[in-house]
Amino acid sequence: MSKYKVAYYIRISMGEQSKGYSLEGQKSTLDDWIEDMGWKWVKTYYDEASAKDTNREKFQEMITDAKHELFDGICMVDSDRFSRSTKDLLNTMDDLLSYSVKLHIHNLQHIDIYSEQGRLLLTNLATYSEFFRGQLASKIRAGVKQKMKNEWFGQAPYGYTILSDDIGGRKKNTRLIKDMEEQKVLTKMRKLRENGKSYSEIATALNTDGIPTRYTRENKKSSWYSTTVRNILNRREVVLEEAGKSDKNA
Repeated sequence: MSKYKVAYYIRISMGEQSKGYSLEGQKSTLDDWIEDMGWKWVKTYYDEASAKDTNREKFQEMITDAKHELFDGICMVDSDRFSRSTKDLLNTMDDLLSYSVKLHIHNLQHIDIYSEQGRLLLTNLATYSEFFRGQLASKIRAGVKQKMKNEWFGQAPYGYTILSDDIGGRKKNTRLIKDMEEQKVLTKMRKLRENGKSYSEIATALNTDGIPTRYTRENKKSSWYSTTVRNILNRREVVLEEAGKSDKNA
């Protein structure tokens, strides 16, 4: 009898490497688990992205492979690695089951999430997590808005630089102003993205055109990567949103 075949779904987003959700940490946990279960690993799908929706490159590749019966189950350390949306989690879970593929969640490994009671528990846990993250995000947005009304703190996002007034030998009224050269690169990124290019394709185009990154120096070459492009574009949207600005006056 052939072994039960499983794939890993591993996801991290910015800031999670130090919170126990590193790529290596998730893989190690799943390796130990399937060894105990006697399952056979066949493929790992890794996304470095938010799970606010299912529009993730490797996630979609995994769903396609599930349709083609590449594996029998998908393993993850926690349900929020798969999706932060309760609706997306349950709908995708049902879609996968129609392909005879099941989800296996390490943190819920002793619960049959396909039973009525197990599905109810999974739904309640996912809903609570979604609500908690929404409340936290609202507080963060409110804090950022208040901070930006007064002055900017921290590193300037790509496309901007920091300007301060020297008042009595101290920096005051620190604020963001546009860096026009970086703004040109931002415009190029946005246009490529609007034309359907992936983050990886945008990074390749920037490298091909010889556009330097912020960290390029005379004696140090720095390349563009898909994660860099994604983080820049996503952070730009946050900066504009929290500052109460629109693309027209950004």
